[in-house]
Amino acid sequence: MSLLDIKNFYLNFSLKEKEVPVLLDINLKIEKGEIHAIVGESGCGKSVTSLAITKLLPENLAIYKSGKILFNQKNILELDDKQIREIRGKEIAYIFQDPFTSLNPIKKIKDQIIESYLIHISQNKKEALEKAEYLLKKVGITELKERLESYPAQMSGGMLQRISIAMALMCEPSLLIADEPTSALDVTIQAQLVDLLLKIQAEQKMSILFISHDIGLVGSISQKISVMYAGEIIETGPTREILTKPLHPYTQSLITSIPSLHKDPNQKLTTIFGIVPSLGEYPSGCHFFTRCKEVFEKCNQKPRLFETNASHVKCFLYAEECK
Repeated sequence: MSLLDIKNFYLNFSLKEKEVPVLLDINLKIEKGEIHAIVGESGCGKSVTSLAITKLLPENLAIYKSGKILFNQKNILELDDKQIREIRGKEIAYIFQDPFTSLNPIKKIKDQIIESYLIHISQNKKEALEKAEYLLKKVGITELKERLESYPAQMSGGMLQRISIAMALMCEPSLLIADEPTSALDVTIQAQLVDLLLKIQAEQKMSILFISHDIGLVGSISQKISVMYAGEIIETGPTREILTKPLHPYTQSLITSIPSLHKDPNQKLTTIFGIVPSLGEYPSGCHFFTRCKEVFEKCNQKPRLFETNASHVKCFLYAEECK
């Protein structure tokens, strides 16, 4: 039984009195104890997908059109606000890209880190602070009393992201959503935080949805990868399959554009020409066909999901009628 199972999910945005498609036919499964990565360029819909899981998108903007978001067999889209708040922060927690904007600049660290514990677990503040100190020590924060009394602006980005990790773990969630948690940090701190997340994930046996534009990074930590492009998940499979036998032309281009994944050091890196289409400008057929080197006539139509070995891919190159 999957911990999270998103089925045929469609999401629109209400913009200037009209509905614009944002996410189309999203299917995503995360098993218990699994690290599942979503990769793709900026603007592909990765963060929107993560926020939609607990309906964190602005109510005046998001229109949840159809589909299901099943978490522990409960359809989040059918829950009321109170029921969703009971899940958000307790059973599903987030680590965001930039801790300087995700943390409140006018509240002390201690007040922010214990907030979810006081709401979901116990109103015993002493107990909450003891849990906070334990987790801060676990993520490598020293001088605990001083840090708890500090404000976010008094600390570095790397330290704040460690605090964000501790904050997300206060209620021992079964699913941690890490949305580009290291991209705002320097390379050395990135490696430290990734190692820290992997250690904590192994200890607590929680699931992680790791969102990144760096397929090289997630290739070293995840069991499965879903590749996203222009509001669609276009390929999903085991990490090894995705990295060694990528099916979709977009996935192939992502991999051959990264030096660390290049098999032939003498071969030039691939450049993906063009940009991701903006909202309201998605092509009517395959969303990638305007940038694809393998494009042919049928790409003007919408491809369905084709199953190939251990992976699933949305591309007519794998349709029996096109072979």
